[in-house]
Amino acid sequence: MAGNNRAVVIGGGLGGLSAAIHLAIAGHRVTLVEQNDTLGGKANHRQWEGYQFDTGPSLVTMPFVLRELFQKAGRRLEDYLDLMPVKPACRYYFADGVCFDAPGSVEGMREAIAQTFPGEEAGFDRFMAYGKRLWEVSGPAFLFNPMEASTLFKINPFKGLAGLAALKPETLQASLKRFFKDPHLLQLFSRYATYNGSDPARCPATFNVIAYVEMAFGSWHIRGGIYRLVLALAKLADELGVEIRTDSPVEAVDFSSDGKAVTGVALSRGMTLPVRRVVINADAVTALCGPLMARHPKAARWRETWAPREVSGSGYVLLLAVGKRFPELLCHNIFFCENYEREFREIFGDARPLGDPTVYISVPCKIDDTQAPAGGEAWFVLVNAPSLDRFSGWPADYPGFLVKRLQALVPGFSHADVQWSTPFGPPFLRDNYAAWQGSIYGPASNSTKAAFFRVRNRGPVKGLSFAGGSAHPGGGIPLVLTSGRLAAQ
Repeated sequence: MAGNNRAVVIGGGLGGLSAAIHLAIAGHRVTLVEQNDTLGGKANHRQWEGYQFDTGPSLVTMPFVLRELFQKAGRRLEDYLDLMPVKPACRYYFADGVCFDAPGSVEGMREAIAQTFPGEEAGFDRFMAYGKRLWEVSGPAFLFNPMEASTLFKINPFKGLAGLAALKPETLQASLKRFFKDPHLLQLFSRYATYNGSDPARCPATFNVIAYVEMAFGSWHIRGGIYRLVLALAKLADELGVEIRTDSPVEAVDFSSDGKAVTGVALSRGMTLPVRRVVINADAVTALCGPLMARHPKAARWRETWAPREVSGSGYVLLLAVGKRFPELLCHNIFFCENYEREFREIFGDARPLGDPTVYISVPCKIDDTQAPAGGEAWFVLVNAPSLDRFSGWPADYPGFLVKRLQALVPGFSHADVQWSTPFGPPFLRDNYAAWQGSIYGPASNSTKAAFFRVRNRGPVKGLSFAGGSAHPGGGIPLVLTSGRLAAQ
């Protein structure tokens, strides 16, 4: 009887922490086991001599999701975290020399477009109205509820009909041409496909909702770094009685003799925890195709179903401790490549390390002085990358190539400014976080069917559920926290 009310969460990423908190609120005796010695999963942290680096997400959207989580536990978000608006949200550098600061609001973005791209305001207005219609149906129907038939009854019928009218069977890239003519804006809004590792020329137009959400609800930073969210959730979980065990790899999930229910979680050190509920916050495809679920009689069938699925793109990260300040950079910066279509061909088609990548540089010390010592900057540099099933032979000199690329992009920057650096790419994601094929977001969303049929939160066995960026509803801080709630429910 001792295990009858025990729930085990496998994985201490944001989704696992959210699931553990919601399970504890519901009255379960919760144990969270994490294979690494730190919590957070891909949302992790590095530091070097006062330089602070978030190694995963670099901004927060939909802050109301965080607030609702703490409210459900009877707490105030403000007692745990200090959210800071990021304004402008991002500075965009285009290959032809155009520089554009995107404010963090719908109204501000319209004004900025009117100044830099005159004549495009009406198209932007229509795009925002379209995005709002998508949001009104995708929020209740897709993002905040499980992928089950009962969810459809939660949609306001009038808003649902308006939203469904916006769901045309077209790609994100094709849909943007109905609103914008300027190639800079087409490139800018195409980038939102990369928020879930997709190809804008193939993923469904419904992902335009991401651009709307970011402008409607703003871009936010957490003072002290995004990793403060991990620490805050761990603190809340502890206050609710969750037992957290780091450095505790799991060997497998055990099932009843008929395979209909979970019965235990076997740790790699010989101990088995008897359970009635298991939430898997490990990569869902890795779990379904690997040793974690191997003791179930349908394990081979699950692997046959999920292993061939196309996976999302990945990323290659370079952390740089830079010994001086660069006023040209904001908190978030994107340097677009010259040929965006070729970039995605090199990610999803003729895959290779990108020779002319779009470069994202996050410099949070621009608004948060805790992130770097005086006179220096901590840079998080990210470029898109193919998953390991598409390309696996990463060259050892790729970090050096990226530094040379930065020297060409950022005025005044040179290799001599780098005090410390460390790279990590798809192999690191596979080896440290069990990311399937080294992808960031699990199954790709490069078709309408794939986008709406991710791994469901409700698992195929009684008492089993999935949480995290590779499960429904997808990647990004608010969606991963939501997946934890749905998995717990």
